[in-house]
Amino acid sequence: MEHSPSAYVRMYRCQSIGYAALKGLSFPTTGRVTGSTSKGVFVLVPPQRVFFLSYESYRGPLTLNLSPRPAEPLPVYIGQEVHLEADEISLPTLNTHISLSDENLWLPPVPPARIRSGEELWASIQRLSESALYVHRGVGFVPLLAFIMDDPHPPTIPAILQPSIASILILKNLFTQPLEVSMPALTGLMGSGRGLTPSGDDLIVGLMLLLSRMPGMDSLHETLEALHRQIMEIAFEKTTALSANLIACACEGSADERLIQAVDGFLTGSLSESAVLATLQEYGSSSGVDALTGMALALRALKVANYLI
Repeated sequence: MEHSPSAYVRMYRCQSIGYAALKGLSFPTTGRVTGSTSKGVFVLVPPQRVFFLSYESYRGPLTLNLSPRPAEPLPVYIGQEVHLEADEISLPTLNTHISLSDENLWLPPVPPARIRSGEELWASIQRLSESALYVHRGVGFVPLLAFIMDDPHPPTIPAILQPSIASILILKNLFTQPLEVSMPALTGLMGSGRGLTPSGDDLIVGLMLLLSRMPGMDSLHETLEALHRQIMEIAFEKTTALSANLIACACEGSADERLIQAVDGFLTGSLSESAVLATLQEYGSSSGVDALTGMALALRALKVANYLI
């Protein structure tokens, strides 16, 4: 089906641009629309970089925040061409132009230098997991929290999640077993679930983001470096380009600012547990609470390895 150019000119400017998105815009090229929601448009550019044209104010590594905010979602279609130049993004068939400036670059905040004790963190993640299981029992990968936290009375698990239980049980020993034992379990989670970012990928984002932003991990530095390297390489082969980009950012300690706020607020105690959960709930339909499942898995693995002291 052909789409004729729109006669109506739409002009926007980029109010904020994430550092990872800027890398993908470093040379003129042509991208394609890969997804559209009520909150923005996903664009894939060569080789496998993704950025998000957002109608909201939340910032992130892959996000370009449009100003003024569109009155209604842009009428894009999957596969639509998006032209990238040094100072502009354009959608020719929509007669839409977005001016760029690296003066509005967004970078993630520095990870916290001081956090709560391991005992406090463990007690807090237990309460958060209980709350999530109560409020979001049937959402995404949340039911797997029962197996991460060794719930003696786990809920009934949907058939689609049952293969993931074995992966969770293996990954609880992430830091007490060779990495080659853990990687197949992580790979098994990639791409599993529904949505633009499947729940298994959101879980991995939460896992890697917490491990990357948690201070005092010097003794695990080599293990984490190897984990980051392997997981990023596999992600670009196993799951969607969007998820792979988000996982790569999480390995760098970066994510949508709501996820960073939740992780840092949890680690430092600057956010109450109800505020942490509320912040995560704002991120996607299930992505935030799936990320919480990954955070809990990270802490469980650290506890098994006696790092939460």
